[in-house]
Amino acid sequence: MAYADVKEKARGLLRPLAQYVADLGVPPTAVTVAGLVFSVLAAFSIGTGHFPRAALLLVVAGICDMIDGAAARAGNRVSARGAFLDSTIDRYSDAVVLLGAMHFYLVRSPEAPEVLTAGIVLVALAGSMLTSYTRARAEAIGQDCRVGIAERSERMILLILGALFGHDVLRVALWLLAIVSHVTAIQRVRHILTRVR
Repeated sequence: MAYADVKEKARGLLRPLAQYVADLGVPPTAVTVAGLVFSVLAAFSIGTGHFPRAALLLVVAGICDMIDGAAARAGNRVSARGAFLDSTIDRYSDAVVLLGAMHFYLVRSPEAPEVLTAGIVLVALAGSMLTSYTRARAEAIGQDCRVGIAERSERMILLILGALFGHDVLRVALWLLAIVSHVTAIQRVRHILTRVR
């Protein structure tokens, strides 16, 4: 089974939850904001060295991210305003989790301060922002840009797995995140440049 099929299957499993949220009348934006709240709690947990808790909170934040759009569609509440807020709040969620990791490696790590790892966190943060920015700019000029090896769900999985197994594995995950996010941004730039002359 291809990875894209696995992702679609996961989304399919969450559709009943999205439908239930819509049936309850919960605004999709509230689900998006809940994802941000869980991301902030995950960032605090990473920053204080509570990694399994952070992994769990990131899973819940990821579920919120996966069902907010589906809940909007199920409840016939899709809007440009909601899509804009969703995209913007997702960037805050990405940033706060990585800043929590930076705090841990600079202040709380057994080898603190880990300046190199903190620098890698900054590289990963820049890559995550550029990955999202390239897609947003592409869509602004009417181009689809869902390409690259690490969309948001893949980046979340890296962080969840890293947090689940502690700060040594999280360090490796951050290095991988720094690499794959920039590779994805470059893939998106190349994709658009070949389509737009």
